[in-house]
Amino acid sequence: MKKSLIYFAVLAFLMKPVFAQRPSGFSWIDTASDKATMNIVHHALKINSQTSIRKVGVEAGFALVLTTFHDDEDSDRWSIYNISLHTGQASILVSGFKVKLLDWIGKNSPELAIKYYDCWGCEAATLFTTLYFRNGLGWNARWHNKTVDPNSPQPGAVVSYGDAGEPYDDDAVDQVFAVVSQANGGFAAGSWFHSRDTKTGKIDDDVEKYSFDLVTSKDRVEKLIGAQSLAWRREICTPSNALIKASVGQDSKSCRRILGIPSPGNANTK
Repeated sequence: MKKSLIYFAVLAFLMKPVFAQRPSGFSWIDTASDKATMNIVHHALKINSQTSIRKVGVEAGFALVLTTFHDDEDSDRWSIYNISLHTGQASILVSGFKVKLLDWIGKNSPELAIKYYDCWGCEAATLFTTLYFRNGLGWNARWHNKTVDPNSPQPGAVVSYGDAGEPYDDDAVDQVFAVVSQANGGFAAGSWFHSRDTKTGKIDDDVEKYSFDLVTSKDRVEKLIGAQSLAWRREICTPSNALIKASVGQDSKSCRRILGIPSPGNANTK
């Protein structure tokens, strides 16, 4: 039997998500019956006829609010807010399209993992972030990026680019992304963008690690090279390490090569 066939046969099993429990102090409210909370939310966001409230979660005096705004786009724009239920002050955390709630991850202090598109009607990038709670401050999102419009923040790690490789350019591209557990009880996200220019043969590897300090909650983003890069690529390429379904590329040529797994066409059949 081909070694590669064994690998692909167990891939689906190994990629089953492993979720954390929802935080004990958090709950999604019934937006139809919790009028007190919804009055604060409507006042804070100045809800109009084009905006729909999709979900509202509450914890320790703060609301996590997910809305969609319908305009001329084919897809509604999602916005996620942190709202103080004491002061009514609102701050926007995420703005994007086709937001998908994945689940709670992290052993010690669970965070809500999401993925979304950065644009619509374009070759969109898929982004991954988590929403986490801090006592007295409310909700925030991981790994802030500098955006042109501060009213439309798009934090997170890039899962994949929609316009990478052929037919958009001359590069042969593998994109790898995974969220993995860390020894300290937390988690980290990793990306590996491997490209080879089909005309010149030039190879480029961009390897990044997205993590955070469990004590201070401070985000950390690192570009890895050398031995650190190799170890991290092997970690995010190993299917059994992946926590959630946001993972991609574990069956790519680049991952098979770095893990020493032969390509299907090169394996011998006994």
